[in-house]
Amino acid sequence: MSEEHPKQPVNAKLQAEIDAKLNQHHNRLPKTEKKSRTRLEKITLVMAWVMIILMVGSVVYASISALG
Repeated sequence: MSEEHPKQPVNAKLQAEIDAKLNQHHNRLPKTEKKSRTRLEKITLVMAWVMIILMVGSVVYASISALG
């Protein structure tokens, strides 16, 4: 699906205008700071992973039991 487009001549002035608009839009976006997880979120994440591991383990155990 990767089609190569023929190289078109680039108008330097037009490209500079496009870059300026993109930079202007990018600078307008609000800067987000990464929040640290709260204790409740950490506990919930750990419990979710524990439940996933237990469910996968029970499926493996059931399939081994069914074979034997």
